[in-house]
Order: sequence, then C-alpha cells, then structure tokens
Amino acid sequence: MSKAIKFILAVAVIFFISFQQSFGQDEILFRKHVVSSGWNGLFYGIALDIIADLDGAAAVGVPVITAGTSALLPLLTNPSKTITSNSLVLTSHGKSIGWAHGMSLTTLVGGENAWKDNNYKISVGAGALSSIGLGILGNSLGKNQLWDEGQVALYRHYGWLMPFTGFSISAAFSDEPRIFGGSVLLFGAGGYFLADQVFKMNPYTRGDVRSTQVLSLLHGYFGYGILIDRGFDLDEFARTDWLFPAAGFLTGTVIGHLWLKNTQLTPQQGTYSGYAAAGGALVGLGIALLFESENFTPYYVVPYLTGMGAFAFAVERFRSHNRSVGCIPEMKKNNWDIALMPQNLFLNQQLIRHGTITPAGSFALQPAFSASLKF
Repeated sequence: MSKAIKFILAVAVIFFISFQQSFGQDEILFRKHVVSSGWNGLFYGIALDIIADLDGAAAVGVPVITAGTSALLPLLTNPSKTITSNSLVLTSHGKSIGWAHGMSLTTLVGGENAWKDNNYKISVGAGALSSIGLGILGNSLGKNQLWDEGQVALYRHYGWLMPFTGFSISAAFSDEPRIFGGSVLLFGAGGYFLADQVFKMNPYTRGDVRSTQVLSLLHGYFGYGILIDRGFDLDEFARTDWLFPAAGFLTGTVIGHLWLKNTQLTPQQGTYSGYAAAGGALVGLGIALLFESENFTPYYVVPYLTGMGAFAFAVERFRSHNRSVGCIPEMKKNNWDIALMPQNLFLNQQLIRHGTITPAGSFALQPAFSASLKF
C-alpha cells in the first residue's frame, strides 16, 4: 500500500508541476499585458498633463493614476486572465506605433502649424487617441485572425521599420513637415503589406524574425555610427546622412531574410542570438576602449564586427542543431515497432484460473511483448 501511495504522490507531483508550467506561460503573457498597459497608461497621463497644462502635484499624480488604472483594466475586463501571444504583440505594437501615426496625421494636415501655439495639444491628443484605438484594433486582430506568430512578428517589425525609413528619406531631401507626416503614414501602411508578402514567400518563425530584428539593429547601429562619425568630421550633420541609419536597418532586414530562410529558429533561439550579438558588441566596445583611439570610428566598427561574429556563431549553431533534429525521422528512423504489455500477464493468470483456457493452449494466451519490423 505504501508503494502505491508513493506512486500516486509521484504522479500527482508530476501532474502539478506540468500544470504549473503550462499555467506559468499564460501567467507570463498576462503579466506582460498588465505591465504594458500600465506603461502606456503612464504616457496617457503625461499627454493629459500637456493638454491640460497641469503642473505641480497634479502633473505628477495624473500619470500615476492613469498608469494604475490602465494596469487594472486587463484584470477587470479579462477575469480568466488569458491572452494569446499574437494579441499581446499586436496590442503592444498598436499602442506604441499609434503615437507616431496620430501625430503624423496632424502634421500632414496642419504642417508646421500643428506644433505652433496651442496646436501641439491637438497633436499630442491625436497621438494618444490613435494609440488607444490601434491598441484595441491590435487586440481584436490578435484574437480573431488565425495568423502565424511569425507573421505577426513580421507585422510588428515592418510596422516600425518602414515608417522610420519614410521619415529618414523625407528628412534627407525635404524640410516640409507635411512630407514628414505623410511619409510616415504612407510607408507605415506599405510596411504591413510588405510584411504580408515576405511571409507568403517564406513562412518565417517568430525566432527567425527576432534574429532578423537583431541583424537590423546591428546594421542600424552601424549606420548611426557613420552618421555621427561624419558629423565629427564635418562639424555638422548633413541632411542626407539620415540615409545611413535607414540603409542600415533595411540592409540588416534583407540579410536576415536571406540568411535565416528555412532555419526555423524557436523564439528562445532568436532571443539567444540577440544575447550573443549584445555580448559580442560589448566585448568589441571593450577592445576599442583599450586602445583609447582619438578617432570615433573604432568605437562603432569594432563592436559591430564582434557583434556580427557572435551572432553568426550562435545562429549557425542553432541552424545545425535544428537540421540534425529534423533529419532524425528521415535518416535515422527506427523501423522497429515494439510494444510491451505486462498487464496481459495478470490477464492470462485470470483466464487460466477461471478455466477459460488451459496452459496447454498457450497459443491462446495474450502476448506480453510484441515486435514488428518495417522494410
């Protein structure tokens, strides 16, 4: 009896741990949802400060109140405390990019007047309203659309990449605010269409997209380094220098798509590739600091190179691992089909005891072991 109790307790513990792990993942997603809501609520409070010209204690208290209220809303409106990964990603993306789209819309309509006198309050309010609206839209799309997680990750990536590219291009060739606003909105809409087309060409995983984002950031960082370096040399930033960061982000994205095609990285592997790139970049920065160069160039070139090296090592290691795991069913498949059925020993004893069969008729006994081989 004691052995049976121990066995039952062991099974119960295993079941409890498994349940906690599955529940824990949902809990992590919902926790991120609450934190994201509270963080965005803080900015909504700051927007109220700007619109209402609050100062003193009110200017401090209002953002805290809106942050707390926004953090409570998911708890009050979602009693089951469940949220999908797609809903979380699209909601957070909608709330963050909504500020840029709302302010760009008022800039497109009002031009430079959108930020003169008290008109800036309208622009800030439009940004806040757009953030709330796109957050609600993102949550709805995440719940109702059967999109792959990699597809959603691409929407988020291109949803930021293309508006920045549009702004950089307009800043490089124009100083008209309406062009700034229009380019952000136009390139933003085109970014979601482009993300959809990229996913149709190759179904990247969420891990693949995360690694692509790492490459994009590395190359964008390199582009910013060139921009700053040229500013030191020329004692001022040339307008067209804005093209360097934009070209860096775009180049990193294209290289990432080509490099990671059919790699099938898991989200964890994609995150680890980012850790590797960050660690490599820090090592490179340390190496550059050791030489105390008066030139700015080594301080972004060396971290870029070491970050790329660490990233490449991590990705290729993950690629080899994923390929080896994927080849096992095809190249090392076990054609033996073996089944153990020890319960039949007890069943045979009962059949003999009740005279259903006799030991002489052993061919009628139920097998305790069976094996078959497929050629």
